[in-house]
Amino acid sequence: MINKKQIQQLISEILNELSLGGAQAESLVYHTGLVESKYQYLMQVKGPAIGFFQCEIPTAIDICLHYLKYRAELMKKVANVCMVDLRYFMDPRPEEWRKLMQYNIALQIAMCRLHYRRTPQALPNNIEEQAIYWKKNYNTYKGKGTHQHFLDIVESYGH
Repeated sequence: MINKKQIQQLISEILNELSLGGAQAESLVYHTGLVESKYQYLMQVKGPAIGFFQCEIPTAIDICLHYLKYRAELMKKVANVCMVDLRYFMDPRPEEWRKLMQYNIALQIAMCRLHYRRTPQALPNNIEEQAIYWKKNYNTYKGKGTHQHFLDIVESYGH
């Protein structure tokens, strides 16, 4: 597993540079990566998801086309903070995004946060609420993860 303090610091820095930080957001993003990959996997073992946060490429492209497209300043900020040329956001292509999401940890963090940002509910306040929020909004009803799985992983690998 990647050093806990280092990944938490990176998450904090990236989210703050995007003006999408704060204790709740940072905790949720950190725990999402912990639950999704334990910060050990950059590719899903049996599936299409990529990166520590196990984002599927169609989801990342959807964020570009249906969220960032209508928020030009945020799109520019994400591109700058993640050091990714703006053209990749303007005309996202699956093979390019597969590589971007696998190679760029800052982009992985940003896309995880943006995935949650599209959710109309307020960010959760504690681990129990995070588990419910993650299952509903990130893993979804189609995903194999469970509320209890989230709690077990966070308990096992630390807050």
